[in-house]
Formats: sequence, C-alpha cells, structure tokens
Amino acid sequence: MKGLIIALSCGIYSVSSEGTIYNLTARGVFRNQGIKPTVGDEVEFNPDSMVIEIVYPRTSYLKRPPIANISQIILVFSLKEPEFSYLLAFKYLTYANMHNIKASLVLTKIDKGIDESLMKEIKEVFSSVGINTYFVSNKTKDGLNEVKKLFANEISCVMGQTGVGKSSLINAIDENYEREIGEYSFALGRGKHRTKEVILLPYQGGYIADTPGFSSLDLNLYKEDLAVFFPSFNNLYNKCYYSDCLHVSENKCAVKDKISEGAISKKAYECYLKLLDEAIFKKERYSK
Repeated sequence: MKGLIIALSCGIYSVSSEGTIYNLTARGVFRNQGIKPTVGDEVEFNPDSMVIEIVYPRTSYLKRPPIANISQIILVFSLKEPEFSYLLAFKYLTYANMHNIKASLVLTKIDKGIDESLMKEIKEVFSSVGINTYFVSNKTKDGLNEVKKLFANEISCVMGQTGVGKSSLINAIDENYEREIGEYSFALGRGKHRTKEVILLPYQGGYIADTPGFSSLDLNLYKEDLAVFFPSFNNLYNKCYYSDCLHVSENKCAVKDKISEGAISKKAYECYLKLLDEAIFKKERYSK
C-alpha cells in the first residue's frame, strides 16, 4: 500500500493511507542504503508486516527540521516577545533559497500595541526582495483570513523561533488541531519549547507541518554561496560581470545597481553584509 508519513516518534512512523493511520516500522536495509524515512515521505508499506518497504524519491528535503516534499515554508516571527529581528528573518529566507523552496513571512502579535510605522517598514523591506509579508493576531484573529489562504492545496512547513506563536497560529487556522502552545520567558528573553516533533496536519487539500522552534540557525554557508542564495540575489547574481561576485566592492555588480536604484532595501543589504562577515571563503580569492 502507498501512504504518507505524517509523524515520527521513537522509531514508529505514523502513515496515512486511504483515510487510515498505520503505525509502522522501517526496513533495516534503509540504514545501509543511507536512507532515513522522514515526515513528508511518500512510502510503500506492507499492511501485514506493518513495515515500510519503499521510500519514493523526494521533491525537497530539509535536515532541520527533518521533513520531505514540502512545497513552501511559512516563516513565523513575532513583532514583540521576542522582538522581531531582520537578521534572523533573512537567515531563514536564505535557508529556504538554499533548498529552492518558496517562502513567505507571517508576523504575529500585532495586538500588542505595535507601531504601524514598523509594520510598514518591514513590509517595504521584504517586498524589495520579493517576499510577501502578512501580519496577524492569533488572539483577535485580525489578518487571519489572508494567512489561511496561503495554506490551501500546499504542503507547508511552519518554521520560526520558539515563542513566536507558531502553534497558536496553527490552532487559530483550525481549532480542531489543539497544538500545545509554548510561552515567552521574560527572564530568559526567549520562548520555551513545546512542540517536540514534526507533524503533518491535513488542511484544505494539503498539509501544515508544525515544527519545533529554533533557538538559533546556523547557515554554514561560504561567502560565495551566500552571494547566490540571499533573497533576491539568487535572481541577480548571474547578471553580475564577475561570476564569483560578492556584491561588495566589485564593478558591474547587478545587485549593487539595484541597491543604488532603491529597488532593493538598504536594510536588506546591511543584513547581507553582516551575514557575509560571519562566513568564510570557499577558496582563496587572490593570489599572494
């Protein structure tokens, strides 16, 4: 039988097939083949032995959080508690580009007396790099109808820091989910982990993946790779005169031209430079 892995806990795979959930194990041969079945995988299993026998080829795969075959990433950030970070948002967006997966931003907690000028700035910054941004309150439901439209007929991975309201957002989208909600620790200045596993929840012809929150995200990219995968740069880098352009001091740089024209936000470029400073070179740029 063919099915979809919707959850994994303690080596037991929950597989949805023809309206029934089967709790299965996986063949030991997968380990020898370097294959690890994961949430989102389409599989073939034996209903008699209750063993997964085939993992079908993936269209996409993330190691963190471990999930396969998603069609989009919905990045959830809060405007307060914890405070919104442009740098972290651009890290996540770069991570999505690294895996060739489209992404959108959802900003929560607009009910907490947020300055509207900040919301306007955020929207303009990310619009300049081709990213759609949505603002929502999980409590008052403001903005929720627009966000709901994002999930129809998609396999969506909801990602973000702990405490930003990922599970609250999912519960607001469909109250039947009853995902356990984390809290924000004022003493620690960050969220407390609640979601421990990746799980696929059915929604309007697709699935929503709730995932554990990140306390940090390391891209582990070389400078040359960051110059390719940073949001909107992935559509411009091959127009630069130099094939290994880092978009800093080089002449005839398509990225810097767009920044000079105001087409790309300077705040976005500042975040790029900070990330570039953290990365190392893949190879020596110049001979001594």
